[in-house]
Amino acid sequence: MFDFSFGELALLAVIALLVVGPEKLPGLARSAGRWYGSIRRMMGNVRTEMEQQLLIDELRQEAQNLRDEATASVTAEKMTGEDHAGSLPTQVEDQKSLSGFLPPAPSEEHHFH
Repeated sequence: MFDFSFGELALLAVIALLVVGPEKLPGLARSAGRWYGSIRRMMGNVRTEMEQQLLIDELRQEAQNLRDEATASVTAEKMTGEDHAGSLPTQVEDQKSLSGFLPPAPSEEHHFH
């Protein structure tokens, strides 16, 4: 976050020692460390929230794009008069492609009374 060299930190320590005094310097250092940690956590939380909001916005935009594409597709089908909902696939190379279109196989047993 802050880019301090060792010389700058040493200069700050000497100035703090002269201003605060040797008795209060350890308490001041602890307080400064707590503040620094608190600020880092707060910045991390803000960054995480912003990333989550950006992801949510991207997902909402993608969902809207999919809705628009689906609406355009349905509109185009209605305009051309084609309805592909009940048609079979054109290539029947594997049975999996027909799974939703074929009725269940009749049972072998017929009970007519």
